[in-house]
Amino acid sequence: MKTKTIKLLSISLFILTSIFIVQSCAVPAMQSAQMTFKPKETKNGLIFGSITFPKQKAKFNGYFLRLICKSEDEKVSKKNSTEIQFSPEQIIKMKHKGQLDNGLTYLFAIERPEGDYEFSGIRLFTNSGIAILQRNDNLNDFSIPFKVNKGEIIYVGNINFNEYGGKNEKLITYQNNYEKDLAGIKKAQPYVYWDAAKNDSITNISYVSKQ
Repeated sequence: MKTKTIKLLSISLFILTSIFIVQSCAVPAMQSAQMTFKPKETKNGLIFGSITFPKQKAKFNGYFLRLICKSEDEKVSKKNSTEIQFSPEQIIKMKHKGQLDNGLTYLFAIERPEGDYEFSGIRLFTNSGIAILQRNDNLNDFSIPFKVNKGEIIYVGNINFNEYGGKNEKLITYQNNYEKDLAGIKKAQPYVYWDAAKNDSITNISYVSKQ
């Protein structure tokens, strides 16, 4: 029994270490500490939204939503682009643990400098427990553009990722769940003045044709 427990702890530690290395360049979807946002003092804007999965059972060990800064200055684009990281529960079993819909929906909120941005892909991390078999897959056939304004809180929508979808199905769809996500984010991060948030109803998704 003791040997099995030690083995389980070792595997869990390896998985967590691997995920930490993979996500080192990403930002968490939600800060562990309470957020603050001071519109009159910051040079940034604050965006928030959500991503929803179809089943509680997670298919991947890590999900990284690619956020691209569309600046013509290559250095600025690289500096302000990032990935938003979502981690399911995986010590005992793979299970989504978002804040809404019984864990199926994860909220996210991050600050970004003013400018034009887009969500343009999701990186999918698989950890088999053996370093050489770790894998990253990329889903890059969509674009969700939006603008970040200095001192403003902008809602950028809800992304639905059908990770169990077939080849002929759209894996990524988009919808506006402003009221629902706003209510959820207010509970998760109560020290931000969310009543000042703006619903970007113009934002929508477009799909990139595969050649």
